[in-house]
Parts: sequence; C-alpha cells; structure tokens
Amino acid sequence: MLNSFFKEFIRNWREVGSIVPSSNFLIKKMLKTIDFKRAKIIVEFGPGSGCMTKELLKKMNSDSKLIVFESNNNFCRRIKNIDDSRITIFNESALNLKKHLNKQRPNYIISGIPLANLSESDKKNLLLSSYDALIPEGRFIQFQYSIESLNNLKNTFDDVSIDFTILNIPPAFVFSCLKK
Repeated sequence: MLNSFFKEFIRNWREVGSIVPSSNFLIKKMLKTIDFKRAKIIVEFGPGSGCMTKELLKKMNSDSKLIVFESNNNFCRRIKNIDDSRITIFNESALNLKKHLNKQRPNYIISGIPLANLSESDKKNLLLSSYDALIPEGRFIQFQYSIESLNNLKNTFDDVSIDFTILNIPPAFVFSCLKK
C-alpha cells in the first residue's frame, strides 16, 4: 500500500498531498469529534487508500450512510473494493458535492483534500458548498500539514478548533469546523 501511495503522490502531488496514508493517530484525532450515535450521513473527501474510510465504517451505525468523493482513479478503484452496502462512491471531485447529495444533509464531512494545493476559487467553493450541505450543528473536519487555510476555514464556518498530531508523516493539524 505504501508503494502505491508513493507512486500516486509522484504522479500527482497536488491531488494526493502526502507520500504515505494517514496514521492511526491522525485518524483517531479526525474521528474524535464525531457522534456516531447520531451520524446518519457522513461524507468523506479524498479518502486516498481508504484507511480512514474503513475506520468510519467500523464505527458507523448499520443504518448510516457514507458518501465518498475520490477523484484519483487508482485510489477510487481501491475504495470500490470495500464491500459495505452503506458506502456510495463517486470517482469525482468533491466540488460536485451538491450534485450528488439529492437533498441529503450530512452530519459530518471528513476531508483529506490538500486545501493549500487548490486554487482560491476552488477552495472557497469547496468550503462554502460543504457549509451549505451540512445540517445545523454539523461539522466539517479537515486535516492539513500547515495552517495556511485556517483563515479560509474561519471565514466560512461559525467555530473552528485546532488539534495537532506529531505522530503522522508529516505531522498534521486537524481542524474541526462547526456550522451553528
């Protein structure tokens, strides 16, 4: 898995953002603000090789849904090997979120998209469409390797908290963004 992740990074570093999958420590920090008892719909942007996807599915209720957006064809093929009726996978950009929600409103959006690699307009559109899609009291949870996008998050969401894990390659910031 590490070798294929590294290859995808070399092919398209702007899209992949890291040479290795997220660590278990990062995954734990990303998921700690999720109330899995009330989470009926979770959206995941940029699952890569699926390590966070698998953990989400382990913790989700049997009647919950996971909607995944992965634009990388090779990663998408890997995610499609996950055999779980609760997951719907789109081999498309997360910018197409509204097109696929069909009036469904997620409780949580989990993102591993490297925001720093997006154009300012794509970053703004992604964050605004995420905010609009979430239910009230919903959360957008994003990890990044820098705080470069912090102002974008603060300008979009009502409350943003920051966590950090050094136990990831590279170390990562976790932003938990609330829609009130």
